[in-house]
Amino acid sequence: MTRSTRIATALLLAAGVVQFALLSQGRATNLTQVIVQGPASGGPRVALGVEPKTRKRYVLLAGLPAYPTIDVMCDGRRRTLALTRPDDQAYEVSAEIVTMMLDAIECRLFVPDHDIALARQQLWTAWATAARNADAPQVLLGQVVDVIDGNTIRVELGDRAETVRYIGIDTRQTDQTPRSPEPGGRDASDANRQLVARQQVRLELDVAERDRNGHLLAYVYVGPQMVNAELVRRGQAEVLTVPPNMRYRDVLVTLEQEARDQKRGLWAEFSGPTTPTSVADAGRMGPSERPGVGPEGPWTCPALQPVKGSTTVYSGGRCLYYVPEGELYNATKPDRCYKSVDDARMDGCLASKR
Repeated sequence: MTRSTRIATALLLAAGVVQFALLSQGRATNLTQVIVQGPASGGPRVALGVEPKTRKRYVLLAGLPAYPTIDVMCDGRRRTLALTRPDDQAYEVSAEIVTMMLDAIECRLFVPDHDIALARQQLWTAWATAARNADAPQVLLGQVVDVIDGNTIRVELGDRAETVRYIGIDTRQTDQTPRSPEPGGRDASDANRQLVARQQVRLELDVAERDRNGHLLAYVYVGPQMVNAELVRRGQAEVLTVPPNMRYRDVLVTLEQEARDQKRGLWAEFSGPTTPTSVADAGRMGPSERPGVGPEGPWTCPALQPVKGSTTVYSGGRCLYYVPEGELYNATKPDRCYKSVDDARMDGCLASKR
């Protein structure tokens, strides 16, 4: 019996979900699948499936040889999937890899001569468990009608239009902002316009849906690409995490460090120190004389040295200090930590405005 005669399909177009029965050795196994790439693409047919009884997840292929393994890469992490059901050309995905894929910004499937994007919403639709569905991100579909600045757009959402601000990044322009060495323009506004102008977009919401001005807050996708992350990767934006919207903070921080190391965009001509040395006295102090200590983690200071000192391109290379009760305290990555405001000032830091 051929595979085509063993599979009966009923396509639910509204949800993009396919229900079908796999008949193997006289036994029918119902699977719920999301079609990632169909016959109309001209390439291999790809689906994401789950077996209801065992809750095992699968990647299914058609139109290709039954390769022993295929690879998936999510946010730079590559994993191998083994062919576990040859008759159905199905590759089982372990729980660890499922979690990696559901949490990723971007995933791609690699088979010989093919590179296939796996959209985040397709992954969530196919694989999120009942328990996790409660936490599944809300996604809106819309059309960009205006690019306001580097991290703000106007999107038409059916019967209404919304001003949308990008979560997790800051693209404030200053006179010190250098020209970007990459295609996309002089500043973040140009780069943003290149990425999203007149595009269909998906807006993934986080815990807080709006800012204090009533603007919708979102991770913005064009196809499989998250625009927030791409602007940071290009060096056209700096990470600015404002709790409780922290879903992709670690990924964005990694991309910013990559942009800094490669001197892209904002960082092309930025020679600011990683620790505050904007005042001559701080540079002349010996290690035992200089106030403060190094941060405890990328975003945290020790409990006894809670005042954060931070130097960014937006501060013009000057150190600013942030106190725990300040509005931007939790959104600030410290370069150095101080016991008191006096210690921060002694090390050359100035008070932040917020």
